[in-house]
Amino acid sequence: MHSTTKNVPPENVTSAGKSPENNKKKFAVINPCRMCQPMGAVQALLGIEGAMPLIHGSQGCSTYMRFQLCRHFREPINVSSTSMSESTVVYGGEKNLLKALETMKLQYNPTLIGVTSSCLTETIGDDVKGIIRKFHESYKDHSEELPPILSISTPSYSGSHIEGYDKTIKSLLESLALSPESSDKNNVINVIPGNLAPADVEEVKDILHLMELDNIILTDTSESLHAPLNGSIEFLPSSGTTLDEIRQTANSKITLTLSKHADSGGIFLKKRFGVPHVTLPLPVGLENTDLFISTLSSLEDVENIPPVLERDRGRLLDALVDSQAYNYGRKVAIYGDPDLVSGMVSFLTEMGMEPAIIATGTKSNKFSTDIQQIMSRTGHDPLIINGGDLYDLQQQVKKTGVDLLIGNSYGARIALDENIPLFRVGFPIFDRVGAQRIRILGYKGSLNLLDQLTNTIIQHYYDEAGYELMDGAEN
Repeated sequence: MHSTTKNVPPENVTSAGKSPENNKKKFAVINPCRMCQPMGAVQALLGIEGAMPLIHGSQGCSTYMRFQLCRHFREPINVSSTSMSESTVVYGGEKNLLKALETMKLQYNPTLIGVTSSCLTETIGDDVKGIIRKFHESYKDHSEELPPILSISTPSYSGSHIEGYDKTIKSLLESLALSPESSDKNNVINVIPGNLAPADVEEVKDILHLMELDNIILTDTSESLHAPLNGSIEFLPSSGTTLDEIRQTANSKITLTLSKHADSGGIFLKKRFGVPHVTLPLPVGLENTDLFISTLSSLEDVENIPPVLERDRGRLLDALVDSQAYNYGRKVAIYGDPDLVSGMVSFLTEMGMEPAIIATGTKSNKFSTDIQQIMSRTGHDPLIINGGDLYDLQQQVKKTGVDLLIGNSYGARIALDENIPLFRVGFPIFDRVGAQRIRILGYKGSLNLLDQLTNTIIQHYYDEAGYELMDGAEN
């Protein structure tokens, strides 16, 4: 790849072929490009039928979770709290946690309680597992009345929602997966989709159904975070992955993980129970979806792809040709979760776009490797912001100049300041409706993504008669 002559980047900013230059930002994170660990844990728990997340921390922690989740998914979401206060910081939160567990048991009777820690309880050193054991002892004569109670360590001051999601999936499997009664595996596939939109989880399920593959989704938010209006309010998810399904995961024939940053559960099942594990890139675009479909085909020795999938693939190819005139050579800045960004970057290059700036708030060597592998095939030399924030992103947008910004709603101010369109994808999206219905996976999702991206370019850079505006300004 050619060498770059771009301005000196700040810390965590590299070109695809260079090491970071020593020009560190001298202040704290500004406008972070990630969420805290409990947020990812809560979203994983909300994909389990009848489960309830409990934040062991201050009331503000659970309020923040509900606030972000409700305005993104537009659904009533229940996240409980132990309501830590000044006195509990001094004397510990045991009393609060015991009371919260008792209240949840009596009032909601959930199938499972996921206790996620916070920066407050991690800092004071509460023994959450010990407190849960004490609660179990109080029910020693009626232990069958208690649901499984998980302790998930999710300090908000380290990691991100990506790690929180991953830890929760692993904790669920460690606590619930049962040893198979025989050495014969069943014909079920475990699928760990990662922290995806409900519509994308549904798309994965639809593809598995078309391929006639029995599956267990870990975890299934396709209904619980995209529920129909039926006149009733449900405090617990009425659908999702069941505890019995989680218990049977150790007897499945294979685990497929669609997020390289959520693979701990699959690794655990392989080490503990010998369940084969394969990690795939997020099936966004043509190449990644082809890989997903071919992997599924190999599991059942399927020679012929279902006609519906062949049709959808052909439609995607046709749309790529139709939109090439609008997208070819357009410079793009993209930010968000590492697996989402990697998948999107792969598809953007298939569209003929140029990924000029690629950013994630979760610092990851896997992410760097993925991006470099994609760039080695295309010859592009983007700036990579690995573990940075949206301030870093905006500084590079000012220097580099791009035609399109792709990411969540927190990039809206950058788009406004720099007079470039923002295509919203990822989490959270709070200034538009329908975030739970944004579908980008598979051939159908990629086609939807392609159309919307292309129309965003047309709306901003072309006039009402379809002619490109010479100054790049929107009419």
